[in-house]
Amino acid sequence: MMFINPFHFRKALNLIHYLLQESNSDCRIVRDLGFPRIMIHLASNQDLEVREFALRGLLELTREESERNLDRADVNLRQLLEERTRRIIAMSEEDLCAAREERELVDILWTVCYDEPSLLRERGLVYLPCDDEMAPDVVRDRFEPPLRAWAARRDDEINEPPVPLLLGPAQ
Repeated sequence: MMFINPFHFRKALNLIHYLLQESNSDCRIVRDLGFPRIMIHLASNQDLEVREFALRGLLELTREESERNLDRADVNLRQLLEERTRRIIAMSEEDLCAAREERELVDILWTVCYDEPSLLRERGLVYLPCDDEMAPDVVRDRFEPPLRAWAARRDDEINEPPVPLLLGPAQ
């Protein structure tokens, strides 16, 4: 079996998502080429970002309602969403915080496809308190503007006793 780097999946899925978002006519082409089946398969990938990009593509296909781009009665789609829901419910709190976008995408897809609230929504797992927390700022010191960094160092030096300037005779 050939191993394909998840990076390539992410790039391809991101491109498909962009095309679907920009032009509704591309939805029909994507459907005719069989991409929904591939995206359903990739939505169960081990890589979180591959899953998210595949779910985004599926969501774009379901939102285009002028054509039936995604068969909502598809057993594989329902099984995928049920499986992702079970896995999300079984996640630890830390993993739940990391999979915020996936939780939202699975919930929206379920709601759009089946016109009922998802099990994630019923259990209160779509939006969690950790979603509102700001990420820690770990790189601020590295990217601090040079003038601000110089001024901060200068303020530290001011706390020391002033050094007399010897420019000329004192009066």
